[in-house]
Amino acid sequence: MTAEGGPGPARSLYLHIPFCTQRCHYCDFAIQVGGPDLQGRYLQALLEELRWLGEARVAAPLESVFLGGGTPSLLRPELLERLLQAVVAGFRLAPQAEVTIEANPEGVTSERVRLWRGLGINRVSLGVQSLDDSTLSWLGRSHDAGQAERALAALRQGGMAALSCDLIYAVPGQDAATFERGLRRVLEFQPEHVSCYELTVEPGTPLARGVASGRSQSPQVEAFLEQRRLAVAVLGEAGLRRYEVSNYARPGCESRHNLVYWQGGAYLAAGSGAHGFLGPIEAAGLGFEGKGVALRYWHFRNAASYARSVADGSLGVRGHEWLTPEDLALERLACGLRLTTGVELQTPAQWRTAAHLQGLGLLEVAGGRVRATSNGVDVLDRLTLELAAV
Repeated sequence: MTAEGGPGPARSLYLHIPFCTQRCHYCDFAIQVGGPDLQGRYLQALLEELRWLGEARVAAPLESVFLGGGTPSLLRPELLERLLQAVVAGFRLAPQAEVTIEANPEGVTSERVRLWRGLGINRVSLGVQSLDDSTLSWLGRSHDAGQAERALAALRQGGMAALSCDLIYAVPGQDAATFERGLRRVLEFQPEHVSCYELTVEPGTPLARGVASGRSQSPQVEAFLEQRRLAVAVLGEAGLRRYEVSNYARPGCESRHNLVYWQGGAYLAAGSGAHGFLGPIEAAGLGFEGKGVALRYWHFRNAASYARSVADGSLGVRGHEWLTPEDLALERLACGLRLTTGVELQTPAQWRTAAHLQGLGLLEVAGGRVRATSNGVDVLDRLTLELAAV
């Protein structure tokens, strides 16, 4: 953070690779199903945007690079190599920078993992989601449990330094025992990091349409609470502590890139659907006009529209907004309460409210910071609203 309260220089870079084999029932991300013929054109646009960002010299040495999607592991190896070479050529990477690629189990082999390592990738976030075939089918995933286990084995055999696994809980039909079996099986591969997300019904998704028509059951609050508490217990026993509402890691293995988001740091972003967050100096360096303590910008969600926009010279950016000090304070409060390290409060009125919430067993107050208790995590939105209202 800067002395003026802004996010400071950008030390992280997010790259969006939208390609997927199919859209999962719950997914509302900016993805492109199929489109192998689009990969080359899309990458050319992404390289052009990266060239522009690099020449602007608005980034500090990058401490993290994150290839998200979509399914970045579907990018053809020669295109992935060109992309990472462009990052190295256009930006300074800090020593031991965290370089993450998201992957789905299909197509992950130990040979592919060794290729990634050779390109400088040192962390993989694998979309396991479940190790129960009926749950995977309900979610609309394109892999089965066997493929997921083979991918986990390949990542270990290929020598990947850091492995993170994504799991989804509170899926209708997946009871607590099924979720626990899958969780314990994942732990046999000794991941350094696990993300456990509750199933949410996002507007416009196939799942939302199924719930609205009565063809699909919506997630149940009881299952959500039971399975989240189960994750805390089982992962904690295995040495992975929860450091954010949905994220668990062995000490020192927290996602450095995602911590930038939750701690209100600045980050550059490129590619369709990607959102960046910058301080005013860096924003001006990229040509954004206006005034505020921070700026958020976003790209066209459609991959073809993004590529056309870059070709036309507007570099894929669809819009932006400036944040006021009040906007930024609210965001930091909401994100800080998600972290087990908590957040600093700004006003005497907030501290009085925090004392009341502490009396209800929802907050802990220590060392000039407040953090949600296990009960407080269950009503996090309420805590944020009550503290933001004063």
